[in-house]
Amino acid sequence: MIMSYIIYHPKRKVSKIDESNIYHDCFEYNQDPYIWNKQFLHSFCHITQIKAEINNVIFWVSGDTYPDFSKLYCDCVFVIENKIYWSNANSIKETDQIVDNKQTFEHHYKWVNPPHNQHIFKNRKRYTLKADKDLSFQPQDKDKCLIDIIPFLNNQGISLDNLRNSISKTKNGKQSLNSRPFKLTKEITDNLYQYLFENATIKIKGKMIENKHPIKTE
Repeated sequence: MIMSYIIYHPKRKVSKIDESNIYHDCFEYNQDPYIWNKQFLHSFCHITQIKAEINNVIFWVSGDTYPDFSKLYCDCVFVIENKIYWSNANSIKETDQIVDNKQTFEHHYKWVNPPHNQHIFKNRKRYTLKADKDLSFQPQDKDKCLIDIIPFLNNQGISLDNLRNSISKTKNGKQSLNSRPFKLTKEITDNLYQYLFENATIKIKGKMIENKHPIKTE
């Protein structure tokens, strides 16, 4: 069964590249999902909480306030094209065949290596998801702003309370700062993809920004 997801992550940073606004993760960590590549990359965040298969779609979103958000802004439509397992779950070299180039190694992959040691696995196999370069995009409206998908989801019968209760985790009866993926049916996945595709006046794709990362590598 193909399963797609909405994944909540922190509010995006914004960089002005040429005449464009690019919404992205902070540059201090693994920048997951990594959008500065022809194929968007996903190797770390929430990856143990999803069942990722080819043609799944991950809609990455951030809200206005967490956990009581009233808006969910989609910053990445990630259509999975490749699922590639690492030879070693907790280390990787720049020369590994999975590594796209030096830039992706420096900004994304290497964060699993010492001294960073991010998201270390004890028994799991690690894989990287690579997005379809043509079907995946960052959706923006005509004003270069991200698109809120709450109105669409409400029209599909998914209430705001349902989204809040499903996305926000609870621990010992209290809501934590962590979140969990929200599963979508194939019908809603297809409809949401079409909604964003049709309403995105601007579609930022990896090939448009792959060599424009604000932090250059030697």
